[in-house]
Amino acid sequence: MMKKFFYRVVLFIIFTFLILPMLSMLIWSFFSNWRAIDILPSSFTFAGFNYFFASKDWYIGIKSTIFSMEVALIATIISIMVSRFLISTNIKNKNTLESIFYLPMLLPVISVCLGSHKLFLQSPISSTFALLILHIYFSLPYAFKMTYSYYSIWGVEEELTARGLGASFWQAFRYINLPIYIQGYIGSFIMAFIISYSQYFINLFIGNHNNINFSMIMTPYIANSNRNIAAVYTLMYIFYGVVVMMLTSLMGKNIARKKSLS
Repeated sequence: MMKKFFYRVVLFIIFTFLILPMLSMLIWSFFSNWRAIDILPSSFTFAGFNYFFASKDWYIGIKSTIFSMEVALIATIISIMVSRFLISTNIKNKNTLESIFYLPMLLPVISVCLGSHKLFLQSPISSTFALLILHIYFSLPYAFKMTYSYYSIWGVEEELTARGLGASFWQAFRYINLPIYIQGYIGSFIMAFIISYSQYFINLFIGNHNNINFSMIMTPYIANSNRNIAAVYTLMYIFYGVVVMMLTSLMGKNIARKKSLS
């Protein structure tokens, strides 16, 4: 009984801390004023949303989302390739090689950007490509960790069995590997997307005027005193990310459902 009560208390606390910030942003998105002496907010307005869409910042949000999706896709593909290599080969320093992919979690972003900035200035690659490399660099450890965890549990034995029965590599990957590991791949994609989508300093330090992302345009509004506009930008920032995560999760569930029905 006490265990069940404690479980409900924990859920209530988590739910409260998740809902209250969202509720506050939702209220301030539609109201410009809420005095301390008023029970309910006043001055209902769409000014924040009008400003957001009139300033074409919605386009920067979409552009930033697509860029982070590209980063997440590349990071997921690399993590799959590395995980398959580590799980299917017996090398002496496998643990050391695995640890290398976790280094970006420990290195400060500013230190990497300072060193990379000088390196990229001396190279002929474009600013956008340099930005893509750094986003992948910081997103890859999270995608790799989740993908490799799945491979460590399930292995590749079923694929090898399918190959032994005459299936090609791509047939084994599509019909055996993908349905089994799709949840891990989706999780890796979402983790890499979140890391890339929330980056601020990399775009500010390495990018140019063509590489402005949503975090860069949102931060000054949050620091401003206009709570209505700050709440709208925060809400739209969350909205773009949630849409991507929902679509990705639905795609994964659809693939898993087709596998269960076949």
